Amino acid sequence: MDPEGVELAALDRLLPLTGKRLLEIGCGDGRLTGALAKRAASLVAMDPDRRGVAQARRSLPARLRGRVRFDVGRAESLPYPDGAFDAAIFSWSL
Repeated sequence: MDPEGVELAALDRLLPLTGKRLLEIGCGDGRLTGALAKRAASLVAMDPDRRGVAQARRSLPARLRGRVRFDVGRAESLPYPDGAFDAAIFSWSL
C-alpha cells in the first residue's frame, strides 16, 4: 500500500495521471488500482495471476468500477493496439 501517497505523487510528477487512459501492468491484488482509477479517465489493470486480478476486482470500490477493466495477461504479449493508452504503469512487478 501507499498510505502516504508517496508513490502516486512521484508518478504524478513524471506524468500527471488525471484524465489519462492508463494501463496498469502487474496490478496484482489491486494495491494501486483504486488510487489510479480515481485519477484516470479509464484504466485497464492486468496481471498474469488470475487470483490476484479477482482480488483486485473485489477490492475496487463500486463507484470506480465503470472506469476499470481487468484483464488476465502477461506484459510480454500485450493485446492492446498502439495508442490505446496515454501511459503504462509498471510498479512492483519485477
